[in-house]
Amino acid sequence: MPARFWLRAFTVAIAADLSAITFGADALRWASKPALALLLLGHLIVSTPPGMRPARLFGIGLLLACAADIALLVDGTSAFLWGMGLFGLMQITYFAVFVRLGGLPLRRRFVAPGCYLAVWLGANIILWPRLGDLAVPVAVYSLLLVAMAAEAVGVNRLAAAGGLLFVASDLVLGLGVAGIDFAFQDQAVMAAYAAAQLLLTLGTIKALPAKAPE
Repeated sequence: MPARFWLRAFTVAIAADLSAITFGADALRWASKPALALLLLGHLIVSTPPGMRPARLFGIGLLLACAADIALLVDGTSAFLWGMGLFGLMQITYFAVFVRLGGLPLRRRFVAPGCYLAVWLGANIILWPRLGDLAVPVAVYSLLLVAMAAEAVGVNRLAAAGGLLFVASDLVLGLGVAGIDFAFQDQAVMAAYAAAQLLLTLGTIKALPAKAPE
């Protein structure tokens, strides 16, 4: 199937998921939410030549994201921790991909890492008293998140935008976990998350060499 098929299907899936959130169709989300990462994986596969190690590693990250999305559909703290742990592994995987693709040399450039670190520190200081037993896991996960986003800055603009949207999505999600709610919060989380995964995927594809090394 052509690459555009997977992107069109992804658009349908996120529209369905946002509609399911809005109208309370929870059963539909068991199909629409995991489909997001799997459709991006399909696009990645058809858009990259075989033998690309960064592409394979990014594909593993998308599978971890799919598993995390499923875990977060289950109610309860245990399922939330499982989902956050799987997303943490995904962040590590993405970070490794961006290093391979020549991402930001963190020891030489400090602006993006410094800004993300400031966001991480500020958000955790503000939300820590509200998170209770989740404070430490959230702090660890969010550090992995901002490290990925900072590394994405050095890949290309698509990846950089994806990293920024991922941070924004999880920040809004964190506000909800801390008991700070507002209208259309869940929709904002999913819209930003889906856009982030799409941009990170497209950025990775764009940064890959034209053919696998011999």
